[in-house]
Amino acid sequence: MHETSGTVIPAEKVTLQQKELWLKIEEFLGKKLIALEELLQDFTASDVAAMQEMMDHMIGNRGKRLRPILLFLCGSFNPDAVDDYVLLRAAAAVELIHSASLIHDDIIDGAEERRGKPALNVLWGNRPAVLAGDFLFARSFELVASCGNFELIKVLTRTVSIMCEGEIEQGGHVFNLHLTEQQYLHNIYRKTAALMEACCSAGASLAGLADDAVLLFKAYGRHLGLAFQITDDVLDITGKSSLIGKPVRSDLREGIITLPLIYLLEDPVWGSHLREVIEKRDFSSIALSFLDYPDCINGPVRRALARAAAYIDEAKACLSGLGNVLPVEILKNLADFVLEREY
Repeated sequence: MHETSGTVIPAEKVTLQQKELWLKIEEFLGKKLIALEELLQDFTASDVAAMQEMMDHMIGNRGKRLRPILLFLCGSFNPDAVDDYVLLRAAAAVELIHSASLIHDDIIDGAEERRGKPALNVLWGNRPAVLAGDFLFARSFELVASCGNFELIKVLTRTVSIMCEGEIEQGGHVFNLHLTEQQYLHNIYRKTAALMEACCSAGASLAGLADDAVLLFKAYGRHLGLAFQITDDVLDITGKSSLIGKPVRSDLREGIITLPLIYLLEDPVWGSHLREVIEKRDFSSIALSFLDYPDCINGPVRRALARAAAYIDEAKACLSGLGNVLPVEILKNLADFVLEREY
């Protein structure tokens, strides 16, 4: 395993360049990441044994901690003005919001795995899993309230409502063969990019930066989030289950039409194959075998990744006037990581 204070990533997933990035993050944020893990443990503690078991499973099966890392980085540009107590609690809150949303997503999607391990709903059932997600949302807003910052409360509560709208919107488009690229982008902003946008703008705001600087970090987070979800959707088609931590092509089986699928549906030859699969709801390995043909999938995947790359360029452009200081370098490296990741 490659391990930093805030992330645990299987070694087979890490390239040398990515390893250098996570080590750079650990060196820059080390103490904050250690404090983050301690605070997450404190705020997911429960006197109810079953709830504590679910919290240990969810928090212990941790991901990259990308969202609190973004908040920490964007909150590091004016260290003399930052209240570390508030910054830490805000970072823990966004991670708990993200974790709660994953639990609820898995219930809605009927997912069986999360990060390569059984999902909460599989181990404990839907009802306890719903309550576990609610528990995390409640604890996240307890953290936010302890910050005593009305604007932070406003931003994060609004973001959660946007994420809920995104899930409802996505549910209304399942198996929609006529979903447009614009509708897709609007939906992934709500589902994914809105929280990354909030992390970056909240960090910059807590650092006391000027409004124009806060807007630049907000735009960075939005573009990063859009690129992140597009690459995630590409990996659902082309990735390896052992790396992405869930069965590949699960989005398609659930009727979620993603950007590479939108592009594939436009193909005069292969589009009809995909359309037939979706109309018949036949998602067997044999029915989906055409997706393994390079002639079928390479074009749509390249187009989708080009769209993601354009968002990454926009994200990095938001940082262009901030100099060559270390947090800017890390934010740019994170943007590159999003585009190149395999998990």
